[in-house]
Amino acid sequence: MTPEEVVGVWRLASYTEVGEDGGTVAGPLGEAPAGLLIYTADGHVAVSMMKTGEAPALETYMGYSGQWRLAGDRMTHRVQVSAHPRMAGTEQIRRVTLDGETLSLRGTAVTPVGGRAPERVLTWRRARPDGIAGDRIAGDSTGSGSTASDNSGFDSTESDSTASDETAEQQEKETH
Repeated sequence: MTPEEVVGVWRLASYTEVGEDGGTVAGPLGEAPAGLLIYTADGHVAVSMMKTGEAPALETYMGYSGQWRLAGDRMTHRVQVSAHPRMAGTEQIRRVTLDGETLSLRGTAVTPVGGRAPERVLTWRRARPDGIAGDRIAGDSTGSGSTASDNSGFDSTESDSTASDETAEQQEKETH
């Protein structure tokens, strides 16, 4: 697996915890968590996950951002900001696998549960544009119509100004 293969946006498919017996149970965000994981070509990462459904829980949101690097089957997230202050300034190291459009990250919990740090498995599926975001399939919403290149060797094409103008006009109509 190469860094280029993980760059992009991923949607959380499952978040499980491995029990002492080796079986899996729902992770701290319940049976059907929602989440996004974003890896940028220039080495930034953002993770947002939340519990879905009606039942209140002690933990309903997890999120952090920072920098990432891939070395073999090890993914390291250097956390710069976090919804949980204890994570800021740490490096979260995960075993990573990529199988087609499915990315799996395995590691131990940051905070021990019941005297042990359980192993957790997060499975992500590559996100595809849908809804409003689908209007900006190629690139960002700056509307410059140019091609940008950064020092990582990746090229990204920004959306043209026509799409951005149409989106702005539609938003203007909806607000009045």
